[in-house]
Amino acid sequence: MDLNASSVPGAQRTHADGAFQSGDIVVADIRNPIENPASKGKRRPFLLVRRVDGHWLGMGLTTNPRYAGGVPRVAIPNPTAVGLTGPGFLWGGRLTNVSVLDIDRVIGRVDASLAEAVIALARLCCADAAALRAAAGPSSTAA
Repeated sequence: MDLNASSVPGAQRTHADGAFQSGDIVVADIRNPIENPASKGKRRPFLLVRRVDGHWLGMGLTTNPRYAGGVPRVAIPNPTAVGLTGPGFLWGGRLTNVSVLDIDRVIGRVDASLAEAVIALARLCCADAAALRAAAGPSSTAA
């Protein structure tokens, strides 16, 4: 995935008010201390779900189609529609915590199919599922 370009019209560093929003796909430094305790983070696309104080909970996106054990990851249904320049996959089955200081810029926006894929994989409900569906627009409905 090319992190320098976006095919989504109007993609920019942040929104007009200077803040990020639920449903934004951003470039962020994601740490993986379980597999790499000395990790300083890897730049990757990241779907913002919920702001918690100085952090965002969200889903990392990757180009790796399989987990370390060989199990296939969930594919992003329409990568170009959400600002990615090539195939992508959901990082894992739960949301990840990222500091706002580790978020660079907006490269895209969630669509209905990606919202539903994240909701299903991470078993989101209530406010988190509603926020992603609202960010995706009126075509996103409960599965």
